[in-house]
Amino acid sequence: MANTRVALAKGFSVGVVVILLLSGGAVLFEGGFGGVDFLLAYLLALLFSTAAAAGIWTGRYRLAAVGGVGMLAEVVLQRFNPFFVGLTTLLLVAVVVGYSGRTREHLSEG
Repeated sequence: MANTRVALAKGFSVGVVVILLLSGGAVLFEGGFGGVDFLLAYLLALLFSTAAAAGIWTGRYRLAAVGGVGMLAEVVLQRFNPFFVGLTTLLLVAVVVGYSGRTREHLSEG
């Protein structure tokens, strides 16, 4: 069961990064981000989500937590944009599920 949780967390985290990449590509293809502010917000979200995904994949959940909290801070700064709220929720759930799966795995080994 623990390995399933970690695998699920890895899939969720990669899904968030892929969704951000696809949406950024679509926006760029359709005519751009409409200003430097939106581009920087997008790049910041991409950076935090990639950091969280890398933390989950490598088992460094402190890095994943920093990425998740960074995404949460960006949601607050973006005035609760529904798109970012959904991705942040998915990413934070992935961090919690992955960490709990790893913790259960360590407890069952000992």
